[in-house]
Amino acid sequence: MAEGNVDYRIADGEARHAAAPRSFFIPSRVERESLRPGDPAKLLFEIVDPRADMPGGERMWVEVSGRDGDAYLGVLTNVPSAITTIGRGDEVRFGPEHVIATAEDWPLLEKKVLVSRRSHEHDLRPEWVYRESPDDDTDSGWRALVGDESDDEVNDPDNILRQLVGFLLERWPELRPLFRTDPEDGSWSWDEDSGHYLSAPE
Repeated sequence: MAEGNVDYRIADGEARHAAAPRSFFIPSRVERESLRPGDPAKLLFEIVDPRADMPGGERMWVEVSGRDGDAYLGVLTNVPSAITTIGRGDEVRFGPEHVIATAEDWPLLEKKVLVSRRSHEHDLRPEWVYRESPDDDTDSGWRALVGDESDDEVNDPDNILRQLVGFLLERWPELRPLFRTDPEDGSWSWDEDSGHYLSAPE
């Protein structure tokens, strides 16, 4: 625990996302406006005037307890490691703009997906995705490629990353409807006209 009073402010997640849309992810506005008592919400508590040995902030969970006009009231469920002016069980007032994550009971999010390094590093939407038998219990079976990779590129392990499905869907939420349908093994390609992934011909 840090010595002395360490104050905080709650970060505006929408502003953070607008400044870095491919590295600071937040749920949709609808999801953030639809929280009910008992729902968990993650907030970023920015430290005011942090010392050199401190983090810039702490990401912590609160449990929604009610509404106060357009804002939420919640109770902090984490124990801060650096901030000393708030503690577990304290009440927090926040708005939908402050919510940076919500709990989602979907085991697939914790499994891995194989992703083209080029897609990740150059911020290119996966144009071609396919699903096959998983390699192990941690693997989702999903693969996400730019779509124009050569055989040599795909077969080089250095060009393929293993990422959490949840991370990929935060970067590319347009993949979520496809993954949610839990389809049989197959392949799908991005259709710009419809804004959806469509089943690719065999």
